Amino acid sequence: MERLTFPSEAIFDVEDLAPSRKRGNRQSRVPEIIEVSINVLVAVGHAGYTINRVASEAGIRLSTLQHYFSNREELLRATIQAVADKFRDSFERMVKDQSRSPRERLDGIVDDAFEELAKPGLALAIFECWGVALHEPFAHELVTQLRKEYKAMFAGLVAELNPTLSPEESALRGSLLLSSWEGLATYLRWNDDTPARLAALRKAVKVIWAGISNAGE
Repeated sequence: MERLTFPSEAIFDVEDLAPSRKRGNRQSRVPEIIEVSINVLVAVGHAGYTINRVASEAGIRLSTLQHYFSNREELLRATIQAVADKFRDSFERMVKDQSRSPRERLDGIVDDAFEELAKPGLALAIFECWGVALHEPFAHELVTQLRKEYKAMFAGLVAELNPTLSPEESALRGSLLLSSWEGLATYLRWNDDTPARLAALRKAVKVIWAGISNAGE
């Protein structure tokens, strides 16, 4: 299998990795190892993922890698968390941006999904993290917690858009928006629509999300 590689800018913000690249410096080495770990996970999937392979791809000894991550579970946990943090931090900034109206923020999430989820590095990393969660209890627990956080952020935005809703109804609609976002992740990964059709779909998703949020109980 040809090795798939995704540069740091496909997963992380370059600024987050730039301050120090000196070998042996923990501040630089840990992000480097995690970046390689993401590439390995995407390239070979859960079944083929080993810390030996990550060490080999990173060009370091296994003992050096284990100085930072003592075992496979610890490295996989950090890898999944890094992928989640990349997208969650951006998502949270959009949700809490008080300079924009709630509807503008909701539309912004749709725009961000269409732009970010179309990138192969991030989308594939998300799918592989979900795959790990199907097999590893620690990953299942982590992904479940992350989904709760996303549902809560969506529910909070729904409550701002439609303050007449009960907390329970806002939470339900937040879950519907999250399920739609997850569906977009899958759809956009294998999308073959023309630009015009994709633009129409983006507009339709905005209308549907606004309808879900604004409808009365």
